[in-house]
Amino acid sequence: MLKKISTIAGIDIGGANIKYCQSDGYTLNTIFPLWKKKNSLPAILEKIIPAKKISTLAITMTGELCDCFKTKTEGVRYILNSIPKKQFTPLVWTTNQNFIPLDNAIQNPRICAASNWLGLASFIAKQHPENFGLSIDIGSTTTDVTSIDQGNPSPSGITDTQRLKYGELIYTGMKRTPMASLLGSKYAQEYFATISDAHLLVNNLEEDEEETETADGRSFTKTNSVRRIAKMLCADQNEIPMSRIIKTSELAIKTQIKWITMALKKHLQRKDQEPKWISISGSGETLAKLIIESFEWNTKPRVHSFSNLFGIENSSAACAYSIMKLAGNYHEL
Repeated sequence: MLKKISTIAGIDIGGANIKYCQSDGYTLNTIFPLWKKKNSLPAILEKIIPAKKISTLAITMTGELCDCFKTKTEGVRYILNSIPKKQFTPLVWTTNQNFIPLDNAIQNPRICAASNWLGLASFIAKQHPENFGLSIDIGSTTTDVTSIDQGNPSPSGITDTQRLKYGELIYTGMKRTPMASLLGSKYAQEYFATISDAHLLVNNLEEDEEETETADGRSFTKTNSVRRIAKMLCADQNEIPMSRIIKTSELAIKTQIKWITMALKKHLQRKDQEPKWISISGSGETLAKLIIESFEWNTKPRVHSFSNLFGIENSSAACAYSIMKLAGNYHEL
C-alpha cells in the first residue's frame, strides 16, 4: 500500500497582505489591510486556510507592527489567537530559527514577531550552502537584505529595530511606500500616490482593476496612477505634460534604488567581502535586478531568481513558501 503524503502549508500574515502556500502547489496572495480590518482577521484566515485537510500549518508574521495594536506583543498574540482551530498541527517560526507549538508561541510572543525574513534566509541557505551570499527580498512594503555564509544566515540584527539600524531592513517596497517620502520639498508632502503608481507607469508592474488598496481608493490602472502622481505636483493630469509625470515617477524610483544601494554598500563593508551569489525574491524582483545591475562590483555575483526556481506566485509569497518547506524538513527529522 502506498503511504499517503501529508500536505503541509505555510502562512505569512503581514500588515497589508497574507501569503499562503501548500506543498501540493497551491499558492494564494491576498491583499488584507490588517490595520483597517483587525476584527476580520479570524474570518479571513478561516476562509484562506481550506477545509481540505492539511497536516501542518507553519506560521510567520510581520503584522504585529500595525498601529491597530498598542504593542507588538499584543499584535503577535492577536494574530496567533486568530488561527482557526482545525485538524492540523500549528507550528510558529521564531527568530531563534526554529518552530515552536502555537501555545508556546502565545506565551513567548517576542521571538515570533517579524520572523518571516529569517525563514526565507534559512530556506535559501539550504539551497545555496556554499560561499558567502545574500538574500534580497523586495515585497510590497519593505526590503530585506540578509547575509548567508557557508549555509547559515548571518544577520547583524534580529529585531526589526536592529535591522533598520544595520541596513538589513530598508522600509521601502514595490507598492506601498508613499511617493512623498521619496521626493523632495518641491512636491506635495501628502499621501496622494504610492511608489506602485510610479512602477506601473514605467512598466515594472501590471495593471489590476480589481486592486483598490491605492492612495485614493481607485483601481490600480495607468489612468488613475497618472491622476495620483499629478497631485504630487498639486495639479490635475491635464495641467502638466505626461513627460513630467514620467520624470516624477523615475525620480521616485531612482531615490528608492539609492536607498537600497546605500544600505547594500554599508552591509557589504561591514562584512568586508562581496557575495559570490545573490538570491532575489518578492514582488520586487524587477527592482532587485536593477539594483544589482547598477551596483559597482569587483566581481559580479551570480543571481538566483526565486521566480525562475519556484514560480512567480511563490516568489511573491517567498516567506510563506520557505517556512512551508522548512516545516516539511522539520517533520522529516
